[in-house]
Amino acid sequence: MEERKRETRSIVNIGTSLMVVILIGMAFAVIAALAISSSHNNYSLSEKLASHTSEYYDASNRAYETIAENNWANQELSVDINDNQVLQVKVEAGKITSWQVQNVSEWEADSTQPVITLDDW
Repeated sequence: MEERKRETRSIVNIGTSLMVVILIGMAFAVIAALAISSSHNNYSLSEKLASHTSEYYDASNRAYETIAENNWANQELSVDINDNQVLQVKVEAGKITSWQVQNVSEWEADSTQPVITLDDW
């Protein structure tokens, strides 16, 4: 009878350890998926930031070229950065007195979340 108890206990112990191993494996899989998703989002954000920075510096260079062509005379000029922003520059007495980035279009946040509805099934 003691042999039967030992056999039963060993089967239960094997099942418990197997479940623990499966749960640990699933936890690693979830962590890996989250890491990949996070790194993809960071990469997309850095690409957008690099594009915006490049656009700003291109507009800045065009503004300086225009100011230099006019020999730093008193002037106000507007240089397009992109479709949504413009660089406003004001020069007085040979000095830049104003250098501002202004939005020319309204910004609307996209706060929608993808949700599965019954119509999707």
